[in-house]
Amino acid sequence: MRAIIGMRWVQVSALAMLVVAGVLVLPAYGGKSGGAQSFTIDVDGHNPKANEAFLAYYPNTVRVHPGDTVTFHEVGNGEPHTVTLGSLTNNVVAAFDKLTPKQQQGTPPKSFLKLDAAVPQLLPQGPGDAIQSGANPCFVDSGSPPAKAACPKRSQPDFTGKESYYNSGWLDSNAKFTVHLSSSIAPGTYRFMCLLHREGMTGKIVVVPSSTSVPSPSAQFAAGQKVLQQTEAKLQPALTALRRGKPPIPVTLPGQNPVLAGSGSNSVQEAEITEFGPSKVSIPVGGSVTWYLIGPHSITFNSDKSNDDIRTVAKDGSVHLNPKALAPANSPGEPAPKGGGGGSSNAPKFKVVASTRWNGAGFHNSGVFANSFGPPLIEGYKITFTRAGKYKYICTVHDDMKGEVDVG
Repeated sequence: MRAIIGMRWVQVSALAMLVVAGVLVLPAYGGKSGGAQSFTIDVDGHNPKANEAFLAYYPNTVRVHPGDTVTFHEVGNGEPHTVTLGSLTNNVVAAFDKLTPKQQQGTPPKSFLKLDAAVPQLLPQGPGDAIQSGANPCFVDSGSPPAKAACPKRSQPDFTGKESYYNSGWLDSNAKFTVHLSSSIAPGTYRFMCLLHREGMTGKIVVVPSSTSVPSPSAQFAAGQKVLQQTEAKLQPALTALRRGKPPIPVTLPGQNPVLAGSGSNSVQEAEITEFGPSKVSIPVGGSVTWYLIGPHSITFNSDKSNDDIRTVAKDGSVHLNPKALAPANSPGEPAPKGGGGGSSNAPKFKVVASTRWNGAGFHNSGVFANSFGPPLIEGYKITFTRAGKYKYICTVHDDMKGEVDVG
């Protein structure tokens, strides 16, 4: 399997910095510390009116005191995330912030790449399982975490700011990762990031002396939610178009009964829409539907609990990739990339790259298509339905990303 999501940090860095700016202008009300306080940061976001994934933390900066607690709450819809702190993370995120826009967008220096390579990935950059030191909790006082093996199990310590690697692991939906800051932690900035989305999904815990006032936990959380709502508003035009089966740009999708699997906006690099549009299609027996995949998605029929989620937990509690949810079944799957996508033009090109016939029986999975990240090519997956029926389907990456094909 190719990497599901890839290195999206080059796309979102500028907007991530805008989010930081939006939080830092908060007035410092709330008074000096009169005892330990608890702060909440949402990992990803939740829009009750749409299925969307947000590659950000809300708020992405909190100002706290030694001895406080920061709870990271995974509120997304299946998009894989971690919360990863420590000196390795701090070094690479700080170095990224100092790069020029050109370097951030694809030509970073070798010195930066070396820093980034020292921080484990969450998912493999090719076939294989999740990286165990990234997918599972790991706390390393000094040195490097294992390159691929799981870290030795230990109780989660208070965060002192001196650890080299302090990782939540791959967070399940609605999971909470609670970080207790040591009462002896030194004032300073402690950066964190997601091991999948890398430098495009980062945040800061800013520890200030107990004598310095900080905004209240509720005020800081509200500021983060305001940024989230602003992002949701920017996605609305693309969402409206998607639900009509239209891409976010003025082009006509080729073929009969086209369906968009995901969408987004060029002006919102830190978020994506995770819906099928239109969500229901009616066709005659022998008719076809073509899904054009924008983002990492699958087209999966007749799933059950064993194959409906790319994240799986083994009997020993360790987290892994689920090959049943990732791999094609009764399907040709996504072809290997042939380089260049659709040529030198920046205009998107919609092309069917895999097609099959299906009688509606048994488990059918396109497998996760990941190559549609590389514009200008937007990959299409086509199924010709040979038997009447109502066929509901899902995406195995994103929770509640559902659709239906009515044949007959």
